[in-house]
Amino acid sequence: MNFVIGDIHGEFTKLKKLIENILALEKDPTLIFIGDYTNKGEDPYQTLKLLAALQQEKECIFLRGNHEYFWEALTSDSGKDAEALMKYGAQNTISSIGGNPGLCEAKELLYSEFPALLTNLRSYYLSDNYVITHSGIPPSEYENELDKIPADKFLFNRYDFISLQKLYLNRKIIFGHTGFYSPFYDGYKIGIDTAACYLEDQPLTSFCTSDDFFLNSANRITRLSEIDQSFCPAIPRVKAWRQK
Repeated sequence: MNFVIGDIHGEFTKLKKLIENILALEKDPTLIFIGDYTNKGEDPYQTLKLLAALQQEKECIFLRGNHEYFWEALTSDSGKDAEALMKYGAQNTISSIGGNPGLCEAKELLYSEFPALLTNLRSYYLSDNYVITHSGIPPSEYENELDKIPADKFLFNRYDFISLQKLYLNRKIIFGHTGFYSPFYDGYKIGIDTAACYLEDQPLTSFCTSDDFFLNSANRITRLSEIDQSFCPAIPRVKAWRQK
């Protein structure tokens, strides 16, 4: 079975529970991670260690999120990329490493310890009948093949994409980036970021593309067919509860 896992943002305990739940159903799954592995949450460093260990044991696909984009672009402890990282939770990543390194030092430490994970990120992935990207695809790019779309176009989509009622080249899209209180499905796209880092009680969610069901860190299973396609779940308008 293939499982797509939503935005983690360093929520180590929720990730660990979700992986345990997945392995209880399928001992040898393919795990597709949708990006945003660090910042904001409980323990970004231990999260990367867990992901790296999984990479050694299971088939894992790692996509690039907008947070990885800013880490990759970072060349100085000041400037727009540094400001974006610090605004959106990089202090949690720094603190989890220990020793209070600067941003560039933290980047060097992480990229030297986890090169197989952080230097081979993908922009998209095809699984069963779905195309998977971090934040979806801009409506202006819907007529273009995936390999013709610039990499940054998969990272920052939100409302224009979410409101579009259209398949992408006859495929449904699975996306993260926008946190919902519950999984989103409108018949054309599936949102699996259930805001695990934003509220203590919100779970980390996965979607099984092989059998069309959601499984979360609270061990709740929801069939895709159970989702009300006419209802858009609310988006949390709060700061991540652990963010420093």
